[in-house]
Amino acid sequence: MGNLEFATQNVTRLLRLANSSTTWVSNTQTPVQIVQAGYLRDLIILATGSQVTTTTAVTLVDSWAPWGVVGNYQVNSNVQAGIINLSGIATNWVDSLLLGLEQNSNTLDAMLLGNTAGVPTGYATTELASLYNVVLTATTQALTLPWWIPLAQKINTLDGYVGIWDLQDPSIQMVLNYTPQSSSTTSPFSVVEGTAATGAGLFVQAANTSVWTTPTMLVTRIMYDPPVDPRDDPDFGFVHSWYEETFNTGLAGSRVINWRALANSGYITRLIWGIFDSTPATGIADSNLTAANALNFTVGNNAPVYVETIQESRFRQAYELGHMLPLGVNYLDFLGPDLTMQNVLDTFTAGNINLQINTGTALGATSVGKVVRGMLQALQQ
Repeated sequence: MGNLEFATQNVTRLLRLANSSTTWVSNTQTPVQIVQAGYLRDLIILATGSQVTTTTAVTLVDSWAPWGVVGNYQVNSNVQAGIINLSGIATNWVDSLLLGLEQNSNTLDAMLLGNTAGVPTGYATTELASLYNVVLTATTQALTLPWWIPLAQKINTLDGYVGIWDLQDPSIQMVLNYTPQSSSTTSPFSVVEGTAATGAGLFVQAANTSVWTTPTMLVTRIMYDPPVDPRDDPDFGFVHSWYEETFNTGLAGSRVINWRALANSGYITRLIWGIFDSTPATGIADSNLTAANALNFTVGNNAPVYVETIQESRFRQAYELGHMLPLGVNYLDFLGPDLTMQNVLDTFTAGNINLQINTGTALGATSVGKVVRGMLQALQQ
């Protein structure tokens, strides 16, 4: 059995099937059972509802939202806990990265167009109106926010996608948990931005009134038909996970911020991080990351792997993704454009894997940060 046979013509068929529709329960974790059929590769989630703005001149959020209207996504199975554990914001970062690296920059959101020469210009009214139907005047209109939950990772040297889930197996059950968040607990839910860094809503100014009536979470499965011959099955021996973590260093008042990989935790395929500076209340500015080692990633005995200024990193983002991530957000890709395992970091053999961010001035007292790592691991059975 192997991915090469599975990817052969006429062996299987890619399907996109509705899984479920659930009503949003704010500040409460809602479980969604994934239909136990086929070979699952990805989940697509759409939050839809009627968004009402009762004042004009509503100001749209910073570049870390509106994705924070969902505080957490988790995907677990009874044989592998913690396949996905991400905030809504971090999920959007993963989507933005993969769409650029693997989907020819077929971007989902106007946020990705919001950086000009490294400076966030914010959302353009026309971009949002056409993409999400977000309206900046007193009106009522539908609003849709999308998230893509990638469960498998394409790796060419392993002949295709690794981490596909065999939901034909009756012993494997999978659950998606999501936790919306808003300042109100019943519909219509307030989607006025509470804390910009955590993305508790869609809009910045608490004086503006904007609510979302009965949001619905639509879940779609991206999956395959099982091959007729089980010998053509893909390799089910590995799982690809996305985890959200915090920096090892406290961010308040810091100028040197560190994150260290957990030893013996699998293979790191990609790494994303973001820092929200509470002063001046935005993603950490490029002007605060101009040192020659502003972004410093080392392995082992401090052997450098990536050492960049923010300008060099911006060029890499534009070159590799075709767009830039939100202000204060960056990434490292260890699979490369040919999606091979050549540079993937093995935490079993490569010790002292360390990311260091060096700023020009200290961060604000209530600054926050996220680190997201993509990990390839053996399936725990």
